[in-house]
Parts: sequence; C-alpha cells; structure tokens
Amino acid sequence: MCTYNLNIDEALMERVRPVFGSEDALQRWMTEKVNALLLNLCSTVSAPPCTYTDEEMYSIVKGRLQSLENGTAKLIDGEEMFSQIRARYGFKE
Repeated sequence: MCTYNLNIDEALMERVRPVFGSEDALQRWMTEKVNALLLNLCSTVSAPPCTYTDEEMYSIVKGRLQSLENGTAKLIDGEEMFSQIRARYGFKE
C-alpha cells in the first residue's frame, strides 16, 4: 500500500462525514473509490504513443524526410490519419 495526501474541500467533507459511521468507514470508502478509479484508468490507457528510442525516431524521421525529398511520400487524408491513431492507440472520440 502507498499513501497520498489529497486536498479536498473542507466544507464538502463536512457535508459527507455524517453519511459514514466513523472516520475509518470514510477512509475505507475513499480507498475503495480511488482504487476503482485507478483500475478503470488502467483498463482504458494503453502504452504511450511515443515508445521509440532516440535512434529509432531519428531513423523514422530521416526516412520520412528522404521520401519527401524523393517525391515518394504519400499524403494521407486527415480522417484516415485520425482513424489510424484511434485504432492504434485506443483513443476514443
């Protein structure tokens, strides 16, 4: 387990406190809710989009620049590009 200090509006906490029988009950409820939020976040977040090493990124950029200079670069429609990004990285609209 790890511990974090959170800043919560005091007036709001005073409104909520009577719902719980004790501070321990409130602490358990908050812990359950934060754990559920984090689990949900983990299930929706995929690997970060930029997972390339510096050398890999240099090679990719160099190749793309060469294709632009050679006139062999393909133009991808904006909607198609966003569709590919959503599919690859799991972004939702």
